[in-house]
Amino acid sequence: MKKLILILFIAITACHNSNDSQSKDLRVIDVENGVGKGRLVKLSEIAESIEYIPLETNSELVLGKIFYDRIFYENGIFYLMERNQSTILFDKKGRYLNKISKPDKEPRIAGMSLDVDVDLNTGNILLMDKQRIYEYSTAGELIKTVSFRDNPLLTNLHLNRFKKIDQNYYLLLHVNQNTMYSLVLLDTATEITSKIMYPQEDYEIFSGKPLQVAQPNFFKYKESVRLINGYSNCILSIDKDHNIDTAYFLNFGIYRADINNPDQFSFKAPWLWSRFEIYESDTYLFMTYHLGSLSENPAKVIGRRGPYDYQHECSVFNKKSGEFQFIHQPEINQLGFVEDFEGGPAVWPKYVSSDGYLITYMYARDFKSHAETHKVSNKFKKIAQSMNDTDNPVIVRVKLK
Repeated sequence: MKKLILILFIAITACHNSNDSQSKDLRVIDVENGVGKGRLVKLSEIAESIEYIPLETNSELVLGKIFYDRIFYENGIFYLMERNQSTILFDKKGRYLNKISKPDKEPRIAGMSLDVDVDLNTGNILLMDKQRIYEYSTAGELIKTVSFRDNPLLTNLHLNRFKKIDQNYYLLLHVNQNTMYSLVLLDTATEITSKIMYPQEDYEIFSGKPLQVAQPNFFKYKESVRLINGYSNCILSIDKDHNIDTAYFLNFGIYRADINNPDQFSFKAPWLWSRFEIYESDTYLFMTYHLGSLSENPAKVIGRRGPYDYQHECSVFNKKSGEFQFIHQPEINQLGFVEDFEGGPAVWPKYVSSDGYLITYMYARDFKSHAETHKVSNKFKKIAQSMNDTDNPVIVRVKLK
C-alpha cells in the first residue's frame, strides 16, 4: 500500500517539480524553439542503412489491409496484424512463418482485438479484446489468457490499449467521470499492483469533455513504458519494477494552449500539442505535433476530396544532443524523412524495435508506382519489377544511428 501511494504521489508531482531541479537524466524537448525552423531532413542524417524486404506471397498467403498500422519487428521476426484480426509472422528475410488468430467463440464485435503487443523477451504475441488478453507463442500455441474484467475494479472502465513488460500488463484507461487513473499495472493473476493518477487540476477541467488531447497516451521503450497524461508537459517513465521517473520535459512555451479554452484545440488553431504515436530508439524520439497555422510550410495530403493542408508535422528529437527538429514533407502526400539511400518514398516509423530498427511498410502497388514515377536505385527498381500489384507488402527496415 505504501508503495502504491508513493507511486501515485511521484506521478502527480514529477512534472510540477521538473522546472525547479532537473536531474542529469531529464531531457528538455524544446518544441517551442522548433516552430518556424522546419526543414527537409534526410534519412541518412539519422540512419546507417535501409532495406526493402518483399514479404513472401503465394496463392494461400495474401495479406489484407494492415490493422491500424499494427506492425512489429523483434528477435528477427516481423508481425503484421490484418484487419480480420489475424497476425501473420515472417522472418527477417520476408519468408512466411505462421498465422495466429484468436479463438472464434464470441460475436464478431465483442471479440474484436483492440490492441496487440509483442513480448520483447519471448517473442510471444499478445492480443487484447474487450474482456481479456491472449498470449500466443510464435508457433501459434495459446500460452495463457488473462481475463482482466474479472477484477471488479476494471469491470466498468473503458480500457484503450495495453503493453506487456516482464510479467506485468500496463493498461491504458480512458479518463472520464468513472476514473481518475490513466494507467493501471496488472499481474497475471489480474491483481492490480500499481495505479497512476491523472493530474487533479487537469481532470477537473477535462473530465466529461470529448477532447482527444485530454486522454493519456503511452508507448514502449525497451523494458519501460512512457506515459503522457493528457496535455501534460512531461513524459513519465515506468519500468518493469514499477519505478517511476520523468523521462522528458516538453516545452511548448508561448504556443501552449489554454486547457480552459476548448477553442484553442480546434483543427487550425495556432497551438502545439502531441498527436498520434510516439516512437523511441536509443538516440531518437519520433513525434508528431499539431501546429495548425503555426507551420510555415504546411504539408499537403490527398484526401477523398483532393489535396488539403495537413495540420500536423513530423519531428525528431536527438536524445544525445538535445536538438529538436520539425520535418518538412519531401513531396505531396508523403511525410517523414527524405529517403536518400535508394530513392524510395519518404520514411516515417510505424514501429521502432528494441534493437534499433525503424520499421514501416509499403503496399506492392504503391512500391511499383513509386519506381515508375521517380528516380530510384537499380536495387529498388529490380524489386519493383519482380512484383505484382497484388503481392504482399514490402517491409522497410532502417538501421538507426
